[in-house]
Amino acid sequence: MLYKYLIPVLLLLSVILGCAGRNPEESAKHLKSGIELQNKGKLDDAMNEFNKAIELDKKNQTAWYHRGVLYVTRNDLSKGIEDFSEAIDISPDSARFYDARGYVYITTNEYGKAMEDYEKAVEKDTKSAIYINRRGYVYALLKDYIQAVKDYSKAIELNPNYEDAYANRGFAYLSLNKYENVVTDFTKAIELNPKRAIYYNTRGYAFANMKRYFDALPDYDKAVQTDSTLADAYINRGYIFLNTDQFQFALEDFDKAIKLGAANAMTFNARGFALANLRRYPQAINDYSKAIELDPNLTDAYVNRGFSFFNSMDKPNALKDWQTAVSQKPALDSSLKNYMEKAAK
Repeated sequence: MLYKYLIPVLLLLSVILGCAGRNPEESAKHLKSGIELQNKGKLDDAMNEFNKAIELDKKNQTAWYHRGVLYVTRNDLSKGIEDFSEAIDISPDSARFYDARGYVYITTNEYGKAMEDYEKAVEKDTKSAIYINRRGYVYALLKDYIQAVKDYSKAIELNPNYEDAYANRGFAYLSLNKYENVVTDFTKAIELNPKRAIYYNTRGYAFANMKRYFDALPDYDKAVQTDSTLADAYINRGYIFLNTDQFQFALEDFDKAIKLGAANAMTFNARGFALANLRRYPQAINDYSKAIELDPNLTDAYVNRGFSFFNSMDKPNALKDWQTAVSQKPALDSSLKNYMEKAAK
């Protein structure tokens, strides 16, 4: 007769055990303390508080979230992902938890997983310009620039003053070679934030690609005025000077870029070209040689060094460089043929 009471008693016992150890009120206090400590930069103390909050209430999704943020701050990305996943399991309808985990997946170059999380974030909060903008960013990372533009445009519809969305859409248009659109978007981004050197640099690059060199130049000037360490702006302005035959100015800009760390094959090749046009052939040859050392497949450097050798009356080395260039790009044979014949004499 006692068996009929056995199942209800066991069910009641399981409910009691499930509640044992949970103390939501105390957990919330430790969570609050942890957030305050984190904001003060006391990260070890904050971690202890978040740990206590989770120990007291395993269902405290906000504690899992904040501890995940702290792990990410400490560059422990795998643990951050684990904590965000716990938060999602507890509260699967919270968009910000998907956003947090998706952002870490971007950092770890797991773009497929990031896309899944941002799809969820947008699904849970369809009016968030932030989540739609970030999904657009993942599309861009996946090189789906058309879809990226659609997301950035939607984010701008939701927030017409969303600086990041204009900038991101501008970069996507750049990848699509839609330079007029790039100019439009970065003009708006500059209006919203005139202190970002990269905005001027990118708009200048778009102008340059439309051969509007004298529109590009003021943007590069503004870029280096805003951030004197932006090597790309010096390089881009240097190319404008090359294209407008201002070789001394080009040389100065490439010098600056190399000193700032842009000591790559392309920059040495470009500086060599400026030096050659100033008839400083030995220095030009030295730069072209550095370019070739850094990138043995940079055909332009062989062509350019060949001309500097030729103008220095070193015909054997000129011929050798041009032969190498033709071996890399056979299409150059027709344009270099006459020079190679002269060098061979």
